[in-house]
Amino acid sequence: MAGEKSVAVEKAEATDKQLRRALNFWDIAYLVVGAMIGSGWLFGSLYAAAMVGPGAILSWTIAGVLMLFIALAFAELAGMIPKSGAIVRYPQYSHGSLASFMLAWAYLLSSITVAPAEAEAVVTYMASYVHGLLTPTGVLTAFGLFVAFLFTVFFFLLNYFGVHVMGKTNTGVGWWKLLVPLITIVLLLALYLHPSNFTTPSLLPYGVAPMFFALPTTGIVFAYLGFRQGLEYGGEAKNPQRDVPLGTVIGFLIVVAIYVLLQTAFIGGVDWSKLVLNVSTGSSWKLVPVKPGQWGNLTSALVNTAGYPSLSHGPFYEILRMSAIPILVGWGIFLLIDAIVSPSGTGWIYEGTATRTFYGMAADGHLPDWFLWLNRYKIPWVSLVASLVVGALFLIPYPAWVYIASFISSTTVYTYMIAGPALLVLRRTAPQAPRPFRLPAAWVIGALAFIAAFLIVYWSTFAVLWGVVALILAGLPLFFMYTLPSRYGFKRSVGAAMGIAYWVVLGITTYVFLYQDVVQAASTMISNNVRIHQVLMATVPYFIYWLVINMAVTIAAVYVASTMLPEEGKQHIRAGWWIVITTFAGLVLSFLGPFGPYASASYAIIPFPWDTVAAAVVALGLFFWAAYSGIYTKDLEVVLRDMGVIK
Repeated sequence: MAGEKSVAVEKAEATDKQLRRALNFWDIAYLVVGAMIGSGWLFGSLYAAAMVGPGAILSWTIAGVLMLFIALAFAELAGMIPKSGAIVRYPQYSHGSLASFMLAWAYLLSSITVAPAEAEAVVTYMASYVHGLLTPTGVLTAFGLFVAFLFTVFFFLLNYFGVHVMGKTNTGVGWWKLLVPLITIVLLLALYLHPSNFTTPSLLPYGVAPMFFALPTTGIVFAYLGFRQGLEYGGEAKNPQRDVPLGTVIGFLIVVAIYVLLQTAFIGGVDWSKLVLNVSTGSSWKLVPVKPGQWGNLTSALVNTAGYPSLSHGPFYEILRMSAIPILVGWGIFLLIDAIVSPSGTGWIYEGTATRTFYGMAADGHLPDWFLWLNRYKIPWVSLVASLVVGALFLIPYPAWVYIASFISSTTVYTYMIAGPALLVLRRTAPQAPRPFRLPAAWVIGALAFIAAFLIVYWSTFAVLWGVVALILAGLPLFFMYTLPSRYGFKRSVGAAMGIAYWVVLGITTYVFLYQDVVQAASTMISNNVRIHQVLMATVPYFIYWLVINMAVTIAAVYVASTMLPEEGKQHIRAGWWIVITTFAGLVLSFLGPFGPYASASYAIIPFPWDTVAAAVVALGLFFWAAYSGIYTKDLEVVLRDMGVIK
């Protein structure tokens, strides 16, 4: 069976060589810029300001620093082994099949949902001038969903005709995507700045904690995820070992600066005198002015102009329009155009990312070989079709941008935890490999990258994270059903039986114990003003039941499967235990922290900032476990031999 697996790995390497190498340094940089400047700049500033207040500027800065550590770790890996579908392939080289599968599955969940999210962003802004696309609550109507689907089809077609067409189109659009936000920043800061906003009522009116929790929940991290695009297209660059790491880092730094300035311009551009709320009086509704400093009301505020448009439907456009300054109002027209161009540019890039994620999973042996099939334009066409179909389905359960952005942020950053450990493992297992981009203080940067990723996932809030963890665990049966039989000769019938049993246990316990008896019960009891100790007594036991049952079943299933594998399979399982425990650890800490299920009662079992300190300490321990558990895999051996590093 090991021999069959090596054949599969070598087949993936052979397919890699057929990919068209058409991207230069600027193409890579603009892939990063184009992916990062999308719907995040159109909506992120509003939601961040509503949660944090003026201190949202600090949230963007902190997120930029944390994500930079992750980007730097990946940059060294990309320079060493530039591969298409890179992020799902590095875990296979450093930790083997179990870690690779769980991270690839999570990354697949995130990457296939970005293009639909960008389509939703386009349609949301279009609602400013096209009626019937949104409900009053900001959710897409059936017509809006249909228009969003048409945009995803457009993203698909642009990718289908080759990386050369997509890459060159994106580089041209990249200039537009840079100039529009930059000009918006200059105009607002120069002509419509309200300096008192930065201290109204204070920099952090809701405290320090929201400054961190805003990172994954308001679109900030979502906006920064795009740095990975340079890595994902690494196998299609002309000079990948130089251009991929440099293009990734430079593109990332440019966009971080733009986002910080955009948040500054938005905070300064809010004119409180022109915002109102539609408040119910019982039998009727009346318009009430928004008081200065009521940042939390921004997402439901209406602009006091003709038609009373909602600020949340087009934040920057409405600020420009409310100014009544001719040049700003005129520039708002360009913003409406950009509201189609910027998210679309990000959408077609991520359509390609999802395609390369399917491709990378097939290269790792987690999916059938036909996901490696290339069309006449050297694009993995089966993977591309899968990304369109599966991604479009996510429009149904997530019919609004802010809903899907939090899910994407959590699942993506979960996969970024591999950057630090893989950096250290490959330093040990492949010291002779060329590293044109070599980081100093690798242990420090690797640890910081892991801690940063873990904290961002932790800050996602329990309301988001319980579903994310359940979906990640729901992929594990596919590991038993397909990966183990195809790579190690595991009996497919046994894998199917284990997988189905696992789904049944996970599904029942998650719905009954986690959703009904914890999430729903806590929310209902708190809204009915039940005392917090009674809420805890009624809900904590059910979280413990869910945790104990699912940890036991997961560990038992993986262990039993490992006993039936050849030695190489056993090594891969041993090297991947850390990611299993990490998955549960994040959810446990989230349950205990201030944004757990009792957040609406302002109660935390471990209060801020000690919750974040505890999470960082746990993350450091998990990082060392991951770094020391890495192994020299045959997949890495094939790659190094193909590169000419070993004979």
